[in-house]
Amino acid sequence: MPTPLADLVAKATGLNSNAIRLSLRPPLDHQSNRLYEAWAGDQHLIIKEYLKPDELLEAPVREIRALERVASLDIAPRPVLYEPAMASLGPIVIYEYLEGEMWDRRRPSREQLAQLAEVWIRLHTSPTDGLWPSHGFQRSLDESWVAMRARLQTYADWATANFAPGQKLAAVSLSVLERCRSLVKELTALPVVLCFCRGDARFANVIQRPTGDLGMVDWEDSGLRDPARELADLLTGGNQEDLLSPQAWETGFLQPYFAVRTASDPSLRQRMELYLGLFPIFWLALLLSHGLTLANDVTKAGQLSNWTINGLPANERLRRYLARALAWPEMNFSHELESLQEMEFFPTCVS
Repeated sequence: MPTPLADLVAKATGLNSNAIRLSLRPPLDHQSNRLYEAWAGDQHLIIKEYLKPDELLEAPVREIRALERVASLDIAPRPVLYEPAMASLGPIVIYEYLEGEMWDRRRPSREQLAQLAEVWIRLHTSPTDGLWPSHGFQRSLDESWVAMRARLQTYADWATANFAPGQKLAAVSLSVLERCRSLVKELTALPVVLCFCRGDARFANVIQRPTGDLGMVDWEDSGLRDPARELADLLTGGNQEDLLSPQAWETGFLQPYFAVRTASDPSLRQRMELYLGLFPIFWLALLLSHGLTLANDVTKAGQLSNWTINGLPANERLRRYLARALAWPEMNFSHELESLQEMEFFPTCVS
C-alpha cells in the first residue's frame, strides 16, 4: 500500500503513520477513481484518489468544497483533508466513512423515495451564493445535441460497415434525435432557477444510514445547475431506470418534491419533462460510444458478448433507452420496447 497515503492520514489525524491501516476498496463497474479505506485509531476514513486526466484539477476541488458546504445539512460524509498534488499519486480527498448500506440496485420503498425527495429539497433550497459551476454546466444544450449527433452517426457508420442488424436501430435513433431539436429550443426559451445540485444522481451514491436517514457520497460533479436536469438524470440513469414504475416515481418522489419546489421555480416540472425527452437519447448515444470502444479494440471485442450495463445485458439496456425516447412524452414505453425486442445494437456472439 502506498506509504504516502498513510502519511496523509497521519497529517489529517495527528497520529503516527505506522498506526494507520489501509486497504484498497474493490472498484465498482462505473468507478473512475480509486478508493482506499483507512483506520486511524477510532476513525474510519475514505481516501479518494482522482485518476481521470480531464478531471484532476476541478473534480477534487468540487468534491471537497461540496462536502464543506453541506456539512450542516448532515447528508454527506464529513470532509477531512484535500491534497491537490503528489509526486506518486493523483489529487486526494479524504473524508469520514459514511456508515450504512448503498442503495445501488435496491428498489426503494415509497417511504424511502419520500426520504430521498426530502434530501433533494434540502440541497436544492440551500443558499447558492459563491457556488461554482457543476460538471458540464458550461456546455450548452446545442453543443450537447451536436455531440449526441456525432456519437449516433459514428455508430451508424460502424453498423453499416460491420453489423447490418444495427442499421435500422441507428436510423431510428438519429430520427429521434432530430425530434429533440425542438426540445432543445423549448428548454432554451424557458426561465431557469439554478440551484446547488449534486450531479451523478445514481442510487449507488445513496446510503441508507443505521439511523434510517439517507446520506449521499461522490460529490465531484456538484455545483450550480438546473435542478430539472438533475431530476431527469435521476429518473433515467442506468443504475435505477428499470427499478421503478413511472407511478412509483410520481407518488413517492416527484409529488412531495414539487409540492415544495414549484412555488419558487414555476417551470421546473415542465423543464424536467422536456429533459426526460432528451436524457434517454443522451444515455443511448453515450453507451453506444462505449460499445464501439469495445468493438474496435481487438483486445476488448470479446467483451461485447457478455457486456452488461448496471446488471442488464447491454442490448436490453440500449433497447430500453431507445424505447423511452420513442414513447416520450408518455412515460410508459412497454409497447415501444416490445416492438424492439428482437433487435440488437451489438452482436451477442463475437468470434
